[in-house]
Amino acid sequence: MEEEETKQIKKTINDLSVKMDQRIEELTRSIEKTLGENKEYAEGKIKENPLAYVAGAFVGGFMVGYIMSRGKN
Repeated sequence: MEEEETKQIKKTINDLSVKMDQRIEELTRSIEKTLGENKEYAEGKIKENPLAYVAGAFVGGFMVGYIMSRGKN
């Protein structure tokens, strides 16, 4: 009786593990697809006006540096 319960528990655990693995694979594919789409969109926007994005990154970096330097005093 006890062996049968143990086998049933092991089978249930194995089934759940397989389901979890499948779900993780689905989520990974979904995330990869979404990131790929967003990457393409961002690259397209940057190609439209690269100077604005470089200037924005520079200003953002300058502001972060300024804020960090104030924290050391």
